[in-house]
Amino acid sequence: MIIFRNIEIENYRNVKAKLTDLKDLNILIGPNNCGKTNILEFIYSLSKLDLGNFDYLCPNCRKIVEEVGEDGKIPGISISLNSDDFYMKDYRRRKITVTISFDEGQIDKFVPGVLKKQKEILDKTTTTCQDIKNDIIMESSENRLLFGKHLSPFIHEEIIELLRKSILYCPEGRLQSYKDKNFEEFIRERQFSGSDFRKLIESIEDLVDPKIHDYKIDYENLVRLIRKMEDEDIVVSIKEQGSGIRSLICLVADIISRKDAKIILIDEPELGLNPFAKQSFLKFLVDEAKEKQIFIATQDPTFLNPNLWKKDAVAVYFYSLIDKKFVKIDLDQKDYSTFCGFLPHTTSLKEVHLYLEGTSDVYVFQIWLEKYLRQKYSNAWERRDILNKVGIYQLGGSNWKHLLYTIPKPPYKCIIVLDGDKREEAREICEKYNKSEINASKFRFCQSINEVARVYYENKEHPVYCLKEDCIEKYLFPDFDCKNPPKNFNKKVKDAQEAEKKDKIPSEIEELFKNTIGEPGVKRLIVPMNLQFQ
Repeated sequence: MIIFRNIEIENYRNVKAKLTDLKDLNILIGPNNCGKTNILEFIYSLSKLDLGNFDYLCPNCRKIVEEVGEDGKIPGISISLNSDDFYMKDYRRRKITVTISFDEGQIDKFVPGVLKKQKEILDKTTTTCQDIKNDIIMESSENRLLFGKHLSPFIHEEIIELLRKSILYCPEGRLQSYKDKNFEEFIRERQFSGSDFRKLIESIEDLVDPKIHDYKIDYENLVRLIRKMEDEDIVVSIKEQGSGIRSLICLVADIISRKDAKIILIDEPELGLNPFAKQSFLKFLVDEAKEKQIFIATQDPTFLNPNLWKKDAVAVYFYSLIDKKFVKIDLDQKDYSTFCGFLPHTTSLKEVHLYLEGTSDVYVFQIWLEKYLRQKYSNAWERRDILNKVGIYQLGGSNWKHLLYTIPKPPYKCIIVLDGDKREEAREICEKYNKSEINASKFRFCQSINEVARVYYENKEHPVYCLKEDCIEKYLFPDFDCKNPPKNFNKKVKDAQEAEKKDKIPSEIEELFKNTIGEPGVKRLIVPMNLQFQ
C-alpha cells in the first residue's frame, strides 16, 4: 500500500535524499553514518505535526487564508525541531527543506471527500500562488520550527490526524526497550483477535522456532507457547526464550496488532537473525506491505532477496559513496542471481570473479568463457572444474559506479570489465574510491590486459579495465550503434545467440581469459598465492 509517493529531504541532520516513486516496501541500504536512520526518524517526526500556524506562509498563501478566513479549512502546518535536527547544528544558516507528495487515491480512501472539498476551496480564491501543488512543502525557520511554506489540499485536520496515528517506528534500540517489558503482559495488552494470534504463532514458528506450533491461555490468563519435543508437547513461556527471540516476537506482535499503523518504520530489522530467519522476516514484511507502507534501513546486503517480491512492490535506495546520496536501484527478478553485491559474493566465493556492467554483458561473457574452455581443454571434467571456479556478475548497468562499493576488499579477488565508452569516467571513479575518506575497496584503472593481470595477482587493488569497443554488442555486430540501439532490441536473446554462432572469440577477450583463467601448460592466476607470477 502506498501513502507517500515521493519524499525529498535536505539538511535534516546529515540527510540529503530524494526518494522518488516509493513503493509498498522501501529499503534503504548503505554504510554507517549515511543517513538511513535519520530518514526514518524524519518520517516518524510527521506524527508530531501541528496545525494552525500561518505565520510563515508565503505572502500569496497568506492572502488566500485571509480571503477564505482562518477557520481551519485551509490550515498552516509546523513541526518543532531542536538544534540536533539541523546539519552540523547550524539552524541559522542551513535551512531544512522538505517536499512530500502523497498517493491521492489512497488518501481519498482513508478520508473520503476531503481532498475534493479542499481543492474546491483553493480554486475559488482570487489570489494565486504558483507553488501550491498537491505536495506539502516545508522549510525551517531561525526559531527551529519546520513550517509549511505553502498551502496544500493535503493539509487538513483529518489527513494530519491520519498521519499522527498511522506511524509505527521500531528503532534499532528496540531490543533493549522490549527487554524491559513483561512479555506475557505485553502480548496480552495487544488484545489480539483469534485470527491475529494465530498469525503471530505462525510467524514465530516460521521466524524463530519451527517446533513452536500452538499456544494456550493458562488460568492466570498468561500466554504460553506449545513446543513439540520428541513427539511430546512442552509448554514454555515467552520470557524463557532468548533476548533476540523475545525482541522479534514483540516486533512482529506490534506490527500485527497495530491495525491503525499504516506506515511502518524499522531500523535494521535483520539484527539478531540467522540467514533463514532473515529470509522469513523479509517475506513477512513483503506480505504486510500489501496493507501498509513499510520503510526499513539496513546495512546487510544479504537481507535483500528480489526473488521474494514482485518488482513493482519494492523500491531499493542504495547510498552512493561517489555521489554522496541515495540512488534508486532496480532489482530485476530474472537477474538476481547475477546482481553484484546483493546476493552472489556475500553467499559464496569463487577463485576468479568477473564483474561486468549489465545483464547482456554477463550472458555474452559466459558463452565466450564456455567456448574458450572448449577450445583450450579437451577434458570435459577439467573444463567443468575451471568453470565452477569462475563467477561472472553484473554491476547493475548504469549503477556500476555506485555498486563498486559492494565488492569486498582483498584477499577477495576480482576483475571489473566495463564498456570502452566508460574509459574516462572509470579512471575518475577509481581515483575517488582510492581517497582515504571512502572506506571501501581500492581500484586500479588498467590500460592493458598485462596490467590487469599484474594488479590482479598482486591483490592489493581490484583492476578495472575498459574494452576497446564502446559496448560489447560491437564485438557481435560491427555496425551496432551503442548510443542509439535499435528499438525493441532484445539483447539478452540476440546477443547470446549471435555469440554462440561465432567461432572466434575476440582476441581481447581471449587474452583476458588467458591471463586470468589460463590455458593448458600455462600457470593460471587462480593458483596458490605463494607461486610466483610469470
